[in-house]
Amino acid sequence: MNNKYVILVSPRDNEAQLVQEYGYKTILLRKEISFDEIFDVDVPVEMDLNNEEAVLEKCLQLADQLDIISVFTMNEYRIPLASKISEELKLQYQLPYEASLRCRNKKMARQKLNEAGVGKVQYRLVNSQSDLEAELQDIDFPLIVKPSNDSGSKNVYLCKDKVEVSTALQNIVQSKKNIVGQSIDTDILIEEFLDGPEYSIESVTVNGQTTVLGITKKLVTPYPLSIEVGHDFPANLNADEEREIRSLVEQSLAVLGVDFTVTHSEVKLTKKGPRIVEVNARPGGDEIPHLVRAVTGIDLKALAFLVTLGRGIDSLTLSSSTVPSASIRFLLANQEGKLSFDEQFQSPEIKEQKWYAKNGQVVKRTESNFDRLGYFIVYGDEQNSSSTKVTSLEKGLAISIKNPLEI
Repeated sequence: MNNKYVILVSPRDNEAQLVQEYGYKTILLRKEISFDEIFDVDVPVEMDLNNEEAVLEKCLQLADQLDIISVFTMNEYRIPLASKISEELKLQYQLPYEASLRCRNKKMARQKLNEAGVGKVQYRLVNSQSDLEAELQDIDFPLIVKPSNDSGSKNVYLCKDKVEVSTALQNIVQSKKNIVGQSIDTDILIEEFLDGPEYSIESVTVNGQTTVLGITKKLVTPYPLSIEVGHDFPANLNADEEREIRSLVEQSLAVLGVDFTVTHSEVKLTKKGPRIVEVNARPGGDEIPHLVRAVTGIDLKALAFLVTLGRGIDSLTLSSSTVPSASIRFLLANQEGKLSFDEQFQSPEIKEQKWYAKNGQVVKRTESNFDRLGYFIVYGDEQNSSSTKVTSLEKGLAISIKNPLEI
């Protein structure tokens, strides 16, 4: 192993193992480091990551002692911090800090895209009820109301009138911090409802050149909840739709200043054409990298690390075993209560299956991507697509939730 180091900023996946497999040593930055993690990395550093000044000072100290070549994270909340550290250390290949902020904050992204005339979307910013009457002039209902810088579809509301907008604002302003203790932007985003099917675009940008690696069809619950219940890869689009979506994403990433990163952009295909919902400067979550690798052979997570070294797809070892399509379906709780499912439910078609809750456990109603019950993944073949197979399997998986009053 060489003596070059990679800083890992509060990793959420297998970042440490991935970096080590490429022969680099690891520095872990995390608020609290578990006993096992201490032995999994070379330099464990426990500190408050919300204290940006202290983190930057510590990283500069480490850079005086060690040969640091990359700062890497796939943690949505920590991407701007990783970019800031990269800038402070003057690393050559980095996602620009300003671009990381635009990708993290939906308000900033919408402002930049509208200024450039790329997929314009009507929007307003409010931070109190007193702003509401004036800001809702000349904008048509229904409207989407959401925090500027939260994630996981948390506190996203479809509102049909001013009363519903007011209620949504009331709920959002009560959330002062996100799950990692960062302040929620006081500007709340109100924008036109983008009506149409939803897709995510998995891309990589190196030296300002974006390559679209594939388009995923997203299955989402009807509003007001907007929970992602499944993904199909690749999406079944006609040539014109695919071309329009690719063009929009490429233009949007350029306008936002994105570089040296893998991105996961969410798009609605409306009657006016495709429109950006949000852009994330990381690989997609919800096992989308699994689906992409199964079909294309491309490991998005490995690629996300390699671009921090200035390397692109050509440096990847592609998986030689691929399938025509892959799908994932998430399992939701339609009410609060005691969960019951068949633990023996199996099928040779299921390639991966995971439960987040145990049989007999009392679960709350699924209201965001953070409180789903589990998932399973299916591959397609030449005869049947993965979406066809997964729909059939769903019918055989019986889940019941007894209301607490019935237990």
